[in-house]
Amino acid sequence: MNTLLLMSDEHNPWVMGFLGHPCVRTPNLDRLAARGTTFTRAWAASPLCVPSRASIATGRYVHQHQCWDNAIAYQGNPRSWMHSLSKAGHVVDAIGKLHFRSAGDPVGFRQQIETVHIQDGIGQVWGSVRDPLPSTSSRSGMFDKLGAGESAYNRYDRFVRDAACHWLESHAGGDARWTLFVGLVAPHFPWSCRRPSWNAS
Repeated sequence: MNTLLLMSDEHNPWVMGFLGHPCVRTPNLDRLAARGTTFTRAWAASPLCVPSRASIATGRYVHQHQCWDNAIAYQGNPRSWMHSLSKAGHVVDAIGKLHFRSAGDPVGFRQQIETVHIQDGIGQVWGSVRDPLPSTSSRSGMFDKLGAGESAYNRYDRFVRDAACHWLESHAGGDARWTLFVGLVAPHFPWSCRRPSWNAS
């Protein structure tokens, strides 16, 4: 079986049309859900991004993989589902946001296409779980990007979408079994949308 795994970030699972939201319309997600598999009783292993992503990769709790906060990212140990599928002969690639330590770590993907990892392999130190807590500098400039318009995340996601479509077109008819992980950033903070959608709300 070939598998396409789509992962968005900070996406409230109930804000989708196919799950009965009274206002939000998501026709593309609705069509994907009708043809694929959705999980309605699944929870993140951590309220923080990087530890939760390590849990998704390894199938383990945070205390087992020990990626405790957004400054300690997955780097290939313990083994991931990507390692297992690669060992079984699948082509296993990633496009988009991963938020592991770096693209050079042996996390199990054959190739990583335009992937995003924690900054400089260090990550968000000021938001770390430490005693004492690190001091913060000032308020984030991301607050200035809220509202109507377009963020760098939106532009990146369109690039990821196009790269994923190209990947699928080039692999769909082949004989090799494949798994493609596609990581989208939106609807991650800062929340923004194009002006027509903003005006319609």
